[in-house]
Amino acid sequence: MRLILSILMLVAAIAGFAVFIVPHYNNISALRAQEADYQTVLTNAHQLKQESNALVTKYNSFDPIQLGELQTMLPSNPENMKLILALQNVASQNGMVLQNVKIDDPTNSQGSGSSGRPGATSSDLGTLTINFSLAGPYDSFTSFIKTIERSLRMLEITNISFAVSDPKSQNYQYTVSVKTYWLK
Repeated sequence: MRLILSILMLVAAIAGFAVFIVPHYNNISALRAQEADYQTVLTNAHQLKQESNALVTKYNSFDPIQLGELQTMLPSNPENMKLILALQNVASQNGMVLQNVKIDDPTNSQGSGSSGRPGATSSDLGTLTINFSLAGPYDSFTSFIKTIERSLRMLEITNISFAVSDPKSQNYQYTVSVKTYWLK
């Protein structure tokens, strides 16, 4: 009888171990694996937070005037009206008249590749092409071109043509195509 009772107790202990202890042990093992994953994610989050703080500190150390110049050079939207007004202002300063302004639709333009900045892709940069005419003397036109060349806004003159309206006059009619870039 003692032997049977001992065997029953042993079977009950094994059954209790199999029924109660093994599922809890498996659950604890899964939770420990999950905890390790969470610790990895938490460690990565702390590292990213430190990098973010370092980048914010570095950004805040930049001169606001230079950041403004950078925004002028490569704006975050096409700013086509602002550019046309700037071209009109430069033309009038040089004694010329800006005429026949035509803008290519910036939503249909394709990016220009990585020519604008290191690491830029064609999806980063948008282009805007403006075609216009100018009327005035040659010296004023060269001064106009030099002023555009020194401007902060990135402008690429893609085409220039000219015609003489009156052979006795010193005024010429210039047709210019200008391409500019903006961040998408």
